[in-house]
Amino acid sequence: MSVGILEHKSDRFINDVISQLSDIQIEFISTTGESVPMESSYRVIVDRLSFRYPFLRELMKGLSLGGTYVINNPFTSSLTNKFIEIQLGSRLGLPFPRTMVSQPLLEQVTDEIGLPCIIKPFDGYAWEDVYVVNSIDELRERYQSLYSSRILMAQQMIKYTDYFRVFCINKRDILIIKWIPKPLAMGHYLHSDTDLLGDAKNTINTMTIQLNTSLDLDMNVVEWCVDGEGKWWIIDAFNEVPEVIPEALPHDYYTWIVNKFAECISEKLSSDIRNRVPFHN
Repeated sequence: MSVGILEHKSDRFINDVISQLSDIQIEFISTTGESVPMESSYRVIVDRLSFRYPFLRELMKGLSLGGTYVINNPFTSSLTNKFIEIQLGSRLGLPFPRTMVSQPLLEQVTDEIGLPCIIKPFDGYAWEDVYVVNSIDELRERYQSLYSSRILMAQQMIKYTDYFRVFCINKRDILIIKWIPKPLAMGHYLHSDTDLLGDAKNTINTMTIQLNTSLDLDMNVVEWCVDGEGKWWIIDAFNEVPEVIPEALPHDYYTWIVNKFAECISEKLSSDIRNRVPFHN
């Protein structure tokens, strides 16, 4: 049995993960073939590219149906957007800010969401087209410039005091890291004593695991923050292909992520587990 890697060969993180799996047959998958195979010799495929390429996403679905275990589940990954995030969060009792679809009746948006608020695409990635709007005129300007090409959402703006990125691996292993969010990959991580979070730490752990179990995601990052009144919020529930950059993380945190992800791959390789699919009994 072997593991296929769908990622750029130069990616530092995936190469560090591979270094922890020296006793396992691993190879990078070529995506230049003209045919779409419906089965493969791989027991496990680590997929960190198909979110950018719809062709590869469909390929991963076909291989998953053929019995290959794909990390992350390609059926779930196809469904993850900020609309689903809110719907699923409501069902699970997760604390999301007030959110609605932006529409021509912008006064209704401001009445229900309030100002200032956040405008962002429902399928946004990496802060693309995310704006803070402070007035109805700003809201109208942003809406008119983007609505023809993007489905937009308006979301309550949370004035947070602390912000955290919570790595969840293998639907059980949790790492809470304090994060300073900034656009254009300029955010950075800080060492922090998460025991100071008190009971909130257990709540974050439990809810994050519950979310990823529901989604059948083996790797995901959930962004949590706390406001000045001590209330916790989920700002972003889906980061199923998170950037893991050695220089951006404290060394012990980076090592933890590498080791836990390698353990996840190894466990799936030695099991007969399959991805959960919508129409599978």
